Amino acid sequence: FSAANATPLEEAIKDVDVSGVLRYRYDTGNFDKNFVNNSNLNNSKQDHKYRAQVNFSAAIADNFKAFVQFDYNAADGGYGANGIKNDQKGLFVRQLYLTYTNEDVATSVIAGKQQLNTIWTDNGVDGLVGTGIKVVNNSIDGLTLAAFAVDSFMAAEQGADLLGHSNTSTATPNQVPFKVDSVGNLYGAAAVGSYDLAGGQFNPQLWLAYWDQVAFFYAVDAAYSTTIFDGINWTLEGAYLGNSLDSELDDTTHANGNLFALKGSIEVNGWDASLGGLYYGDKEKASTVVIEDQGNLGSLLAGEEIFYTTGSRLNGDTGRNIFGYVTGGYTFNETVRVGADFVYGGTKTEAANHLGGGKKLEAVARVDYKYSPKLNFSAFYSYVNLDQGVNTNESADHS
Repeated sequence: FSAANATPLEEAIKDVDVSGVLRYRYDTGNFDKNFVNNSNLNNSKQDHKYRAQVNFSAAIADNFKAFVQFDYNAADGGYGANGIKNDQKGLFVRQLYLTYTNEDVATSVIAGKQQLNTIWTDNGVDGLVGTGIKVVNNSIDGLTLAAFAVDSFMAAEQGADLLGHSNTSTATPNQVPFKVDSVGNLYGAAAVGSYDLAGGQFNPQLWLAYWDQVAFFYAVDAAYSTTIFDGINWTLEGAYLGNSLDSELDDTTHANGNLFALKGSIEVNGWDASLGGLYYGDKEKASTVVIEDQGNLGSLLAGEEIFYTTGSRLNGDTGRNIFGYVTGGYTFNETVRVGADFVYGGTKTEAANHLGGGKKLEAVARVDYKYSPKLNFSAFYSYVNLDQGVNTNESADHS
């Protein structure tokens, strides 16, 4: 005979924190026949998209915590001849890591499969995941220091969002605009500050990274927020992102990437407005600004799809881009916001076999409803116009 000592359920779960995200999205998009091939624009046809993430974090010993994230990601497009059927798709482990924290030196070490959350990768629910180690130190008041090393990436989840994986930006099928033959480890460091300055809040960031066989990346971002006059909240943010390509990529088809961005915004009595602009890219060679999707640059962008069009992709494309934008909106009773974005600019390209040049604009109408701190509803309608489509003498539309 043997006896097993079972741990009561209440005891087992008392140190477990549960969090997560549940998202339903209805997507549909329409292209006219002259629109350039763009797989990253919304090409859905009445698709129902589901995303669920459940996170478990548990203290397993003194100073140690374990984290696991389960993910469900499916798109159901009905049961027509070309319908998408993911109705039997299951959960999988998306993140799994161990955290050691030493309070005496205000330092944490995170090791395992984790979302990278850098300035060059999406920090949302579907940002780039890699296996590696990260060290974070908060011993200096108002300053967070971090260093990280990553030796594998969950590339399949990102698809064309990951640098070197898009094949939609040239006239030649299967020709990648920013070609990465192979990649090595990613090493990086960051300093992120938050300081009270002149009656406002100053938030600077400095990022450095080396991706073996790809490039040395560097970025500076700074934002200052304050209240002026009678209750007018004002924010100014600027950023520069650049990179120096590895010698294996520094050839006749690739160029170092640079991006300059500036945005000013105000909020007063429920009204909000912003004005901003960007400059990036090379008109003759492929260049990149970020590693995945649009990086963590959402606060400096506007619109929904214009920065995914051919020639204007931030994660590897050929074209020199200049864009300006204005946004505005009004929030009713701190719950319902109605707003609009307008983005206008253009892409200049002189590369052979490459489409995507010309003037571009996007107009977006939005409505957001914050039902509660944990439940939000949102909808938008986007219209994109390209001055030059596949037939460069005709414009092209997408909505």
